[in-house]
Amino acid sequence: MRLKLHSGFAFLLLIFSSAITFSQDSIQTKQEVRIVNGSIPIPFVAAINISTGESSISDADGLVILPFRNVNDTLVFRSMGYKQLMVLPGELIGRFLPMDEMPVNLDEVRITSNIVPDVGINAGLVTAATLSTTAIKNGVPPGNMAELLQSTGQLHVQQSQQGGGSPVIRGFEANRVLLVVDGVRLNNAIYRSGHLQNSSTVDPNSIEQIQVFMGPSSVRFGSDALGGVVHFLTRRPRFRSDNSESSVSSLFSAQFNSVNNSSVFHGTAEAGGPRWGTVVSFSASKYGDLKMGSRRVHGDSEWGLVPFIAVRIDGADSLMANPDPELQSPTGYSQKDFLHKLRFGIPGGAIETNIQYSTTSNISRFDKINDFSEEGLKWAEWNYGPQERLMTAISWEQYLGIPGSLHTTLAYQNISESRFNRLFGAAFREARTEEVDVYSMSSIWKSSPFRGDGWKFEAGVDGQWNEVDSQVEAQDPDGEPVVDPGWGVLMTRYPNGGSNMGSFGAFSSAKRSSGDKVYHLGLRYSHASINAVFDATSALSLPFSEIHTANGALTGSAVAEIPLGSNVSTVSSIASGFRHPNIDDATKIREKGGYVLIPNDSIKAEYLYSIDESITWQPHQNVSFTASGFFSIWVDVISPVNSTLYGESTLEIDGESAIIQMNKNMGNAIIRGARFDFTTQVFPNTIFKSTVNLNKGTIITSDSPLAHIPPTFGRSSLEYSKQKWSIETFVLYSGKKNIDSYGPGSTDNPQETLSDGNPSWWTLNIESHLEFHENIHAQFGVSNILDMHYKSFSSAISAPGRGVYIALHATF
Repeated sequence: MRLKLHSGFAFLLLIFSSAITFSQDSIQTKQEVRIVNGSIPIPFVAAINISTGESSISDADGLVILPFRNVNDTLVFRSMGYKQLMVLPGELIGRFLPMDEMPVNLDEVRITSNIVPDVGINAGLVTAATLSTTAIKNGVPPGNMAELLQSTGQLHVQQSQQGGGSPVIRGFEANRVLLVVDGVRLNNAIYRSGHLQNSSTVDPNSIEQIQVFMGPSSVRFGSDALGGVVHFLTRRPRFRSDNSESSVSSLFSAQFNSVNNSSVFHGTAEAGGPRWGTVVSFSASKYGDLKMGSRRVHGDSEWGLVPFIAVRIDGADSLMANPDPELQSPTGYSQKDFLHKLRFGIPGGAIETNIQYSTTSNISRFDKINDFSEEGLKWAEWNYGPQERLMTAISWEQYLGIPGSLHTTLAYQNISESRFNRLFGAAFREARTEEVDVYSMSSIWKSSPFRGDGWKFEAGVDGQWNEVDSQVEAQDPDGEPVVDPGWGVLMTRYPNGGSNMGSFGAFSSAKRSSGDKVYHLGLRYSHASINAVFDATSALSLPFSEIHTANGALTGSAVAEIPLGSNVSTVSSIASGFRHPNIDDATKIREKGGYVLIPNDSIKAEYLYSIDESITWQPHQNVSFTASGFFSIWVDVISPVNSTLYGESTLEIDGESAIIQMNKNMGNAIIRGARFDFTTQVFPNTIFKSTVNLNKGTIITSDSPLAHIPPTFGRSSLEYSKQKWSIETFVLYSGKKNIDSYGPGSTDNPQETLSDGNPSWWTLNIESHLEFHENIHAQFGVSNILDMHYKSFSSAISAPGRGVYIALHATF
């Protein structure tokens, strides 16, 4: 009897213990946790039980109810952009579960057209093509930012000298293409309409991704985004909580190129913890004189050659024969770039600081150095002085749960530009210096993705204030100031009494998903004003002493993404863009190509109305073809036109008589174009890609061609890739630009081409990547293998000839 009692008691105890254990397991498996990066909630994280396949998804607050888990089950957590996290049997999970961001390299230049209002969100991008070359994917090819953009075949890049490059999108250039770095506008009050070199101030070695948005993007980005936007995204600090990853990592690289004897040395150090991260980057670049190609299939034996070099011997200017006329001298320069970011978590959000600094040596403006007058070589020197860009920014991102999230950035930029020019034989030079202080802010609210009704919203405000200081002085050839050179009063480039420009805007957008169809709507209002004061001088008398203008603009966009079947999809859009005239448009004084531009106090804003259509056909999973077209009406185009001053049509400047021009709203124009993209896998591990771009622009009133419109151009490539190595051969090409298709005046640099226009050209290139070790890899390449001589349309400098480059990268 006693045995039976003991047995019964043991049985009951076993049942009770099992019940407690089962209850504990049940409680554990129903545990709710918040998945975070630092202290920022991570939505859309998939929590998966490997054994049972049961899964759950985190909500807008990062909260997720864990799947049922037995004591021997393993949980896996996955989310795009974050490292996979595995929780093994027996491991406890607290209230918060940290996930680390995935390290990101420069893996692509993303090309996007038919821009939608919520372009700032990756999910809202309508990507017409994503181009990824071997060199970009595995590091950064030797060269500056202009060369990297040109190598994509999606953008035309104009160059007046080696130390710069002006991207052209859909026939728009300079201050009609918006440059953005880490969400902060680079365009400022003195961005000119001719050719800009400011993209070169962004270090390609510090870039994670470049996004190129084609078409009017004013709803999201505001003024200047007529042709599109080039958005540079630099390395972002990462929170690190994974014990398998060191809290500190670094990268060092060395790059060399034979075509200009260039060397680039770069170092990056990163560190982080569960709620903080930092990155520091530094690059030192040195470029020698650029060698042009020798093979002249265009038939001209002298075009672009540099037979003489101006030198100063015993205090006098002399012409010296260039021992190698194919060596473009002087075109060499050096550059230093610095980046520091610090990111730390706060409850439900993060704060990030961003410091960037770039500076260069003097850079010879090659389109001026090779100018000749009736007496011979015109300039003994014409240099851009050190171009300095300082940017400091602080960003705050705060997640508000179901209402969404708030993203705010405050930034300050200081830009210093200078120009030094001295006529051949002159004893003194003019030194002009421009300094711009830019204060900006933006704040964007984004709705939660968990509304559940198919709607998604954005709304934001932004503003910018520019202060411009323009100075000029006479100097001797050694750079020492001269009080009275005997020239009289010199003219500053911008108003000598000071000038400023302010702008602000507000926008909202909505995205509606309905089945497999997606619709976007956006609206923006912007206002801008400029103020300038001209102190009276004897150098130039104007009919006004001050300029005060203000412009407002209302723009919008609508986009529809509609599939036409299982393998055909379309994107249709209608959008408007605008550009407020800036300080450069209204107040600049400068001479170029026999024309002198003077201020105008009555310029209005210009507008663009554009229709886009793209069709993508994918008959097979390894074959894709996209055809995109656009038609744009450009209203109140701001352009330099011949004018008079007090009845006179010419003005004496730089010792010569120049035709007077003013920037005016000259009327309306039409720009249309198309792009074709084809991708296919021809063999296992082998992909063929081809892209061709066509653009044409016409001034309606005169039926004459617009400036800045490149000829047909593109890129075709064949890439073979394996796990640890890849090789790609590609062709860059451009059609002919007839001289009668050049725009009016000197904007397209007709003096830099042949008498009948810019010849067609193509180059054959090859590049390869090899991983020797998980921490060491190298890039090898040969550009312009056939050593073709050519100039890109509107460029003053001949393109690089054959060059061999190598880049070594080591991570620790």
